[in-house]
Amino acid sequence: MAKIKADATTKNNDTDSKQSGAGAEVTALAESLQAYACATRQFLGKDLTDVAQITEKTIGDADCDRTLKKCMAGLDEQWFYSIILTANKIFEEVPGAKTGKNYKFYRGGKFVDSIYDEWRRFKKGSGITGDDKWNPADIWMVKKTHKHEYGFPTLKDYNAYMYNMFAKTECIGISLKKLEKGGQPHSKIFNSGKPLTASYTGVKLGANMFDSKDIYIQYTSENKAGEVQLRNFSSRPVPSSWQGEIKGKAAAGGKIGGGVIFEGAMDIGIKKADLSLPSETPINKPTDADFKAFATAFKTLSGSKEKLDKLVLEAKAGHRKDKTWWMSKYIGIMLVDTVIKKKKMNDLCSFIFQYASSATKNSCIFIKYS
Repeated sequence: MAKIKADATTKNNDTDSKQSGAGAEVTALAESLQAYACATRQFLGKDLTDVAQITEKTIGDADCDRTLKKCMAGLDEQWFYSIILTANKIFEEVPGAKTGKNYKFYRGGKFVDSIYDEWRRFKKGSGITGDDKWNPADIWMVKKTHKHEYGFPTLKDYNAYMYNMFAKTECIGISLKKLEKGGQPHSKIFNSGKPLTASYTGVKLGANMFDSKDIYIQYTSENKAGEVQLRNFSSRPVPSSWQGEIKGKAAAGGKIGGGVIFEGAMDIGIKKADLSLPSETPINKPTDADFKAFATAFKTLSGSKEKLDKLVLEAKAGHRKDKTWWMSKYIGIMLVDTVIKKKKMNDLCSFIFQYASSATKNSCIFIKYS
């Protein structure tokens, strides 16, 4: 990965809120220890070789919401391995970091809060539902001389400012992922100007109409395959619980709300009137026209050899048996069928991939180590 070039919160703890109990706490401890490790790497002026080098004496340039003692007690050897190597990699890549003691490292706290508070002023209407989709940084590497600015007129202006601060290596948001055993850290900069893209490769519906209540949109991006599972995530037929879940190595994973997906469909040029919105799903009393439209779309997408009349009867039987299945399958199939007809599947896949990667048109520059 190329080095960062100088050519140009508590973080609402969205990450923590998506997890629960011990998992969220381990995340907080790991992120804090990463900041402590970076401060120690800076203090010692050389690469780290052992977590024991991180002491109260070496972490003066870290500001975290978990103590070093708790971090050391709450993490395992694999975390220590990952954190040490990632700290060394960060200092290898950031120009000027190896010389002097120029940086402060933050995990949570008032300064991080202030970064996200400024973005939250523009959250409404941005198409982004959570802090992590604007910038998923787990720690911040900030020059001690940096004076953060606020009060920008638009999100575009604030993102441009954050880009310039990143390019000047003054304020760098860093997203982290635990290394696997024996793994080496690699970095990638997101939202530096060139948008991520994805190409639609197919759809999976199951061997027959009743196999499952989900469907999968398949895509590739950067020569990696991925897919989006679309389904209802409730045992009841509640349209608001229908959403997508990103799977595969092409994106970081996680869920994307159904409302966001449909906003994305409209954002790429599909008229609202042409979409079967989740809130408009005929759950209790579908008409014959609803069943026929569903069966026709299913036949087209699945390549089924069954006659349309038989598929209509199967859809009616499925609805009588399980309204949750009906709602979930109906929303997914009608969406994909419409987007394919509009020849916009590459655009929709790109939108979903960008959102999952915190790389929407309104997201902020950051670097990810994984």
